[in-house]
Amino acid sequence: MRRGGNAAGATYAERFPEAKSRLFERLNRERRAAGVAPVAYDLLGASVGDAFCLDAATSRSSGHWDTAGRPPYLRWALAGGVDYHSENFSSLTRTGAAVEASEVSRLLLDAHASMMAERPPDDGHRRTVLDPEWTHVGIGAAVAGGEFRMVEEFSRRVALWVEVPQAPVPARGRAPFAVKLPPGWALAALEVGFEPAPRPMSLEEIRRRGSYSYPAPSQRLLARAPAYNQYPDGSRGEVDLVRGVARADIPLLSGPGHYYVFVFAAPGSREGRTLSPLTAALIQATRP
Repeated sequence: MRRGGNAAGATYAERFPEAKSRLFERLNRERRAAGVAPVAYDLLGASVGDAFCLDAATSRSSGHWDTAGRPPYLRWALAGGVDYHSENFSSLTRTGAAVEASEVSRLLLDAHASMMAERPPDDGHRRTVLDPEWTHVGIGAAVAGGEFRMVEEFSRRVALWVEVPQAPVPARGRAPFAVKLPPGWALAALEVGFEPAPRPMSLEEIRRRGSYSYPAPSQRLLARAPAYNQYPDGSRGEVDLVRGVARADIPLLSGPGHYYVFVFAAPGSREGRTLSPLTAALIQATRP
C-alpha cells in the first residue's frame, strides 16, 4: 500500500534551498501572469530531482534518463510518487573550471529563463511550466566539477489517496488498486500502461533521447454507468465509485515489468470534458 505524497519527503533536507526558493518564486510569478494558479512546493519532488541531478552530474550524462535506464516517471514512482508527473531538465558543462555552489542560484534562473524563452511548436518546457493541471513542483539541482544539472519535477495531486501493492506481484494475475477522489468528483475510467523493466544505458544513448512520455495505455476500465444506461458498445463499465472510492483488480496481461494506472476523473459531471490523468501509480510485476 502507498498513499500519495510519500511522508518521508516531508523531512527531506534539500540542497541549495535558498537558490531553489528564488526559482520557485519566479515560476509562480510567471504562472500568475499567465492566469494560472500557483503551485505548491513539493519536497518529494525535490528529493527525486536532487538524486537524479547528482547522478547525472557525476556520471556526466545529459538527458531525462539516468544511467540505470530509468525515465523520470519511474524514478518518481519508485520514490513513492503516485500522482501524475512531468519533468523539465537542463544541463551545463564547463571546461577548465568547476561550477561553484555560489553560482547555483544564477544558473537555476538562467536555465529556467531559457525554457520560458521557447516558442511554439518547440516549447514543451514552457508549456509544462504553465500547465494549469499541475498542483506541485519540486526543484532538483547538483554540481560536480564542471557539471551542473537541474530539474523541475511537476505533479498533479488531486487524489486523496492511492493504494497499490507495495511489493512486486506475479505477472499474468491481477493486482488490487484503489483511489479516493475528492468530494463531488466523478470517475470516468482507469487506463493501464505497460513497459518492460529498464536496462542500463550508455551516456550516448541518454544523450540521443529527447522528450519522453508515459507508456501508451493498453487497457481501459470504464466507470460503471448509471442504472438503465450503457456505453455505445453496449457495456456498462467495470469500476464502481462508492463514497468516493474506486477499486479495481488490474489484469497484469503483458508479463513482467511495470504497469502504470492512470485515473481519469473530473469535478461534477465528466460529460463533454477533455480529461487528464490524476495518477500514474506503479505496479511492479515479476515472473509468475
